[in-house]
Amino acid sequence: MNSFRSYLSLTIMICLFYVTTNLFAAVVQVPSDQPTIQSAIDAANDGDTVIVTDGIYSGEGNTNIDFKGKQITVQSQNGPEETIINCLSKPNSRGFIFQNKETNDTVLEGFTIKNGNNTDGGGIFCDVSSPTIKNCIITDNSGGGIFCIVSEANIIDCQISNNRDGNGVLIIEPDTRNGVVIEIPISGPSFINCDISQNKGHGIYCLLHASATITKSTISQNLGRGIFCNSFSGAKITNCIISQNLDGGVECREYSGLTITDSIIKQNTAKNGGGIYCSPTSRLNVIGCVIAENIATESGGGIDSISTFGFVDISYCTITRNSANNRGGGVSARLEGSSFNISKSIIWGNISNGTHPEFFGSGPTVHIISCVLQGGLEGFGEQWAKSIVYKDNIDEDPLFVNAENGNYTLRHASPAKAMGATASREDKQEDEEEKVQSDENFIEDSLSVSAVGKRIIKWADLKRN
Repeated sequence: MNSFRSYLSLTIMICLFYVTTNLFAAVVQVPSDQPTIQSAIDAANDGDTVIVTDGIYSGEGNTNIDFKGKQITVQSQNGPEETIINCLSKPNSRGFIFQNKETNDTVLEGFTIKNGNNTDGGGIFCDVSSPTIKNCIITDNSGGGIFCIVSEANIIDCQISNNRDGNGVLIIEPDTRNGVVIEIPISGPSFINCDISQNKGHGIYCLLHASATITKSTISQNLGRGIFCNSFSGAKITNCIISQNLDGGVECREYSGLTITDSIIKQNTAKNGGGIYCSPTSRLNVIGCVIAENIATESGGGIDSISTFGFVDISYCTITRNSANNRGGGVSARLEGSSFNISKSIIWGNISNGTHPEFFGSGPTVHIISCVLQGGLEGFGEQWAKSIVYKDNIDEDPLFVNAENGNYTLRHASPAKAMGATASREDKQEDEEEKVQSDENFIEDSLSVSAVGKRIIKWADLKRN
């Protein structure tokens, strides 16, 4: 009986706490209650909301705005087009700072942030903090758009565009700015329904144990790669469009891992791997994607994998109308001691000005299973055709509905209805679950390896990548 009373009393106290917290939550208006956004934040308490009236905000108190660890919401009255933080390109300026362990309960919503000028993110800086950033336009900043160190920020419905002297978003795990690598848990911001475009570096750059989850977003027309994972980093990309990036669509390098699911990777250009590039020691899983119309000036128009330790697994993908100057218009897989597995996929209609228009594969660990492959084994040449595992494949036109206009769904009479990106979700589900788990294990193993042989990395060198 006493224990029940204690439980009841505790429940009542918790309910009263939440009720009184909501009752006493305040709304602070800018500029009617407080003259600047910073002074409004300073006056607010956890649970409060700061509402900013339409206008252009500049100068002291309206740039370099620090949330100071408070769990509050700062939002514009009528959206980002009407409420602009203009940093006027002043040195060491940026829009907002999160550096006091803010959580996802700290919310920034509905601002344009422009003309920031800071080497570590001209728009927003997150340092060991994980705010929620919603419906913001982060544009025309110097030093990149968003800089995250050890952050699990939620970035939702945002446009990150035309930022220069950096990347659209840079995500980094350890603090390497003084040349010292510090071992801390993996970082993982989430991007949902974002547009990351026309930045003068990479769209999203994950570096040194960092990771990102990118969902229902468009990453396009960036000067670097659309998404680049480097040095024990990783990303999970789902239902995204990655297009027209000028140094390739996606890259994983140096013990990094990527899982790309149900996405379109098209019209990207690079020296190697126009659509996707996987360097030695990295892991790549691609499931249910269209990889089309990409260009490599050397090898691997659609996908280029050069691997001595890592793994590449591709299933239920449509790889078509890609081109390469040298070899492997669709796929180039140059392997030594690693594996490249492709199954239930369509590789058709790719071109090369050199050799192997559809698929160039070198090494004893290329497995092509249950695919449509134009030209079949004849395209590999006698040397590699004998070493490749080639099983249950067909060389028949998959009958796209309208490839000339980018419609790669299959006609009713297609011999490939159980293959490619338009195969049923049930067919793909099991492969996806297995390969995502495999990718997570690879990242964990990579982190263990990195703890054995750390190296000193200079911040100035990192920023040049």
